[in-house]
Amino acid sequence: MKLAVESAHSGHSDLHQMELPFTRVELDKTLTLAPNPKRVNGYWVTQSNSITELVEDMADMFKRSHFFSGKRFRRATYEPVISSILANLLNANTHKLQIIYSRSTKGDNSVWISVWDFLADLNLVSTVIAGKNEKGVQSWCVALPELVGLLKTDHSRIIFDRYQPSIEIRNKDKDVLAVPARKANRLKYNRFEKATRTFNEYWQGHTVTLDDKNIVPFVKRKFRDTLELGGRFYGGFQRIPSKDRARFLIDDNATIEIDYSANHLGILYAWEGIAINYKKAYTLENYEWPTDMTEDEWRPIIKAITLRALNTTDFSTLRAAITRSAKPKNKATFKTYKDSRAIHDLLRSKGLASKAPFKPKWIDSFIEGIPSDTIAADLVDAFLEKHSAIKAHIGSPNIGLKLQAVDSEIMALVLDTLRLENIPALPVHDSVIVPYQKRSKALAVMTQSFKQITGFLPKIKAT
Repeated sequence: MKLAVESAHSGHSDLHQMELPFTRVELDKTLTLAPNPKRVNGYWVTQSNSITELVEDMADMFKRSHFFSGKRFRRATYEPVISSILANLLNANTHKLQIIYSRSTKGDNSVWISVWDFLADLNLVSTVIAGKNEKGVQSWCVALPELVGLLKTDHSRIIFDRYQPSIEIRNKDKDVLAVPARKANRLKYNRFEKATRTFNEYWQGHTVTLDDKNIVPFVKRKFRDTLELGGRFYGGFQRIPSKDRARFLIDDNATIEIDYSANHLGILYAWEGIAINYKKAYTLENYEWPTDMTEDEWRPIIKAITLRALNTTDFSTLRAAITRSAKPKNKATFKTYKDSRAIHDLLRSKGLASKAPFKPKWIDSFIEGIPSDTIAADLVDAFLEKHSAIKAHIGSPNIGLKLQAVDSEIMALVLDTLRLENIPALPVHDSVIVPYQKRSKALAVMTQSFKQITGFLPKIKAT
């Protein structure tokens, strides 16, 4: 595949298929924020015969236009970046999104910036180069029709770059940490890396679609500080609302999402050698709810409190969240935000432009349904009394991340076992999405995997 562009510096031109003017096109600078943004994913590359040829042609043209003075050109540096940018643009065009990216010159980002600008100079993308604002640097771009046509000439697809790590360790400031130096930790790292990479490579032989749009199924395992904290699998598909994930097709087959219930509570009780009573996991027998409240009303409250209690070391913060959630004014604000967010998500799911509603800082800690006269201290005390057998763990340092390390090991075993059974599965933290006709096998694998890691049986539900 050849591009129809004359290099600005080479002094000659090649014979090409498509005439493209060598001028830069930029969108209105007043459009500071992308209406439907998607951050560039540097771990994606494109795969197909024509795309490979396109990447090579672009690299040749880039060399002629930017390295005409004799500077050394490293093809191995630029071709992966070009391929990754094309993969992101292909995905963004499919889902009517805009790619946002940083124009910081730190590290190897200068290579990325030069390629973005190169594509703009070829009239293959339209760009908005934005300054720093309240959301950070939000420069963004979209593929123009000429590039879209080039990307969709055959069965081009997005794959996970085999040269990129499939796991990462970050500190609390989100800085990426080096591979562990100690041999035992390095071996563990390599084991995790190989398993995750194998999972991503397996998915290259399968498809996930939503309303005939391809969904990228690849994941990374992310740890915090050490390989003993965190480790969950993360992928872009997880950010799709659950009601839309229910419509996923895997290899054109309907799917089902199968979920571990009260997973972290079950793990904590297993640590103490106790089989949890899952039926009563989200009950507080020692707390009196208002007489007009039903189990369907107070059960999700207990579940929300449990989630927060297992991810905090500061119960004063939890009590404050409960008190805040009980105030009628905050309830009204939360409802307004929730309704506005639902409309925003609906528009986004249809590929329509929509600006996210303003989100107060306390929204993430809001617990829906708390009665207005609730005394936070009494509710928290009742929770701790209910779970006295595991009280030593609740609120302990990094307990949430330690539990994630266990549930991610369970999930890793589930995914690998299903892969060996040739059952494609998408992880969503405590759940997996599998073809509906494979649900029985998936249930059995999830049950056995949990028991193998913890020594106890789980409770599993299918949606």
